[in-house]
Amino acid sequence: MREMTPRERIQAAIALQPVDRVPVIPKLDLFPFRFQGVKLADVVRDADLFQQAVERTNDDLGGGDAIYIGTQVVSELGFAGMGTASKLPGLELGEDEIWQMDEQEVMREEDYDLIEEEGWSAYLDTVYPRLGYSVPVEELPARMRQAADRQIQDLLRWEERGIPVYVGPGVFPSFEMLSYTRSLKATLVDIRRRPEKVSGALAAIAREQIEGARAQAGRIRESTKHRTIAGVIGATRASFLRPEQFERFFWPFLKEAVDVLIELEVTPNLHFDGDWTRYLEYLLELPQGKVVLDLDGSTDIFKAKQILSGHMCIMGDVPATLLTLGSRDDVVAYCRNLIDVVGRDNGFILSSGCSVPIDARPENVRALIDTAKTYYPHVKEE
Repeated sequence: MREMTPRERIQAAIALQPVDRVPVIPKLDLFPFRFQGVKLADVVRDADLFQQAVERTNDDLGGGDAIYIGTQVVSELGFAGMGTASKLPGLELGEDEIWQMDEQEVMREEDYDLIEEEGWSAYLDTVYPRLGYSVPVEELPARMRQAADRQIQDLLRWEERGIPVYVGPGVFPSFEMLSYTRSLKATLVDIRRRPEKVSGALAAIAREQIEGARAQAGRIRESTKHRTIAGVIGATRASFLRPEQFERFFWPFLKEAVDVLIELEVTPNLHFDGDWTRYLEYLLELPQGKVVLDLDGSTDIFKAKQILSGHMCIMGDVPATLLTLGSRDDVVAYCRNLIDVVGRDNGFILSSGCSVPIDARPENVRALIDTAKTYYPHVKEE
C-alpha cells in the first residue's frame, strides 16, 4: 500500500477504509506547558504561549498525524459561555495550578422560562453578573469576536506548517450545558419534578448550539484552505441518567448535533468521558462511517469494538496513569494491543485516553506516537 498523507490516513480510518498504518492523534492539552516550562498562569495571560508551547512540543516529540485542537484561549469567557463559574491559575489559584470549572447552582428555577421563551443567549446575559467575572458585560461581544478571530489565526498557522487540525466546530449536548449552570444535582432533581420545563430548556439550548456551530464552521470555511477534520461533541454526564431519562433528555439532542455536523461536512467526534458501556448500542443508530467515538479510558474500548466494528471509527485510549506512571515498554505494549485488537478490520485512531496528563513522562508520550508509526500488522500489500 502506498504511503498516505496524514489527512488521507485519518479520513480513511473514519470511513472504515484500509490505511497504510493506524493514525495517531495524542490529545496534548496541558502537557506541553509543563514540558516546555511554561506556567499555566502565563498561558491565561498570553494566548500566544499556548500556540508556541504546542508547536515546540509537537516538533520535539515527532508529531502525530494531526493536532487534536489547534487553538485555545483560556479565560473566564470560555466558562461564562457555559453559564458557570471558574477558577483560573494566577487568579483564584496558584500560578501553576490547573484551571477548574467551579460548578455551582447558578441557574434558578424561574430561569427555565427565560431560556425557553427568550433563548440561551438571553439567559447568559442575565446570569453573567452572578458569576463574578472581571470583564464588564458590555465588553463581552468584542471579546468573543477576538476569540473567534484568534481561532482562525491559529488554524492558519498550522495550515502553513502543513499539519492538519483535527477538531474545529463543536457542540455540547444540551443536557451538558444545562447541568453545568444549574448543577448536576439540581438538574437530576428537576427532570423528576419539572420534566417539561427541562425539555423546553434543552430544546432552546440546542437551537443556539447548532446556530453557533454553523457560524463557526462558516468562518473556518471562508478563512482557511483546509477545513478542520472533526467537530467535537463533548459529553460527560450520561452515566448519571437512567435509560428512560437518557432517551428523553440526552439522546435526541446528541443525534441532532451529529446530524448537523455531518450536514456541515464535519466529522462528529464523540468525546465521551465516563463509562458509556451501557449506551454503546445506541450509537448504531448514527450514520455508518461518518462518526468517531473518542473514549477516555472509562468505557471498555474492547467492548466498544465488539459492538461498533464495521460501523464507527474508535479513538483512544492509552490511560493517563500509564502515561504518567508506566514505563516506555508498558506504553508500547498497551499501544500494540490496541492496534492488534481495536485496529483490526480498520476504523481506529490511536490516542490518549482523554488528555495527556500535565505530568506525563515525555518518553511515554513519544512512545505512543512512535508505536503507531512503526507497528502496523494489519496492512496488506497491494
